[in-house]
Amino acid sequence: MAQKLRTLVLIADGHDDTRELYSVALKMLGFETLTVDNSQLALERARDVRPDVIVTEIVFPRQDGWSLVDDLKHDARTRDIPIVVLTGHAESSVRERASREGCAALLVKPYLPDELAHALHDVLGPPLHAPASIRR
Repeated sequence: MAQKLRTLVLIADGHDDTRELYSVALKMLGFETLTVDNSQLALERARDVRPDVIVTEIVFPRQDGWSLVDDLKHDARTRDIPIVVLTGHAESSVRERASREGCAALLVKPYLPDELAHALHDVLGPPLHAPASIRR
């Protein structure tokens, strides 16, 4: 079996510009990305593709991102995939809920793409193919 060299990130965000910004930037930083614009597609893709990590907004037009988190955490196919909430909502109740729901991290927009890459490495650990000098 061939060794996977790039970390697959599923990005779920209802804003086209935000999705594209993070997708392009993460690709330039060595990640593979898959993007979706709603929570239902995010759930379907997560089940089908099994990404290494999911980055999701919690507010979607006409949808609730918390139900996505709940569905992912209660599905045997996706429950072990780390979820990083990337949102414009910085209220303490949002932070508390992300923790309670088992999210790996909560990041508040605006969040620079290179900082997102560092946060993903913190969540996942260094990639297996990383040079020894950047492994922890």
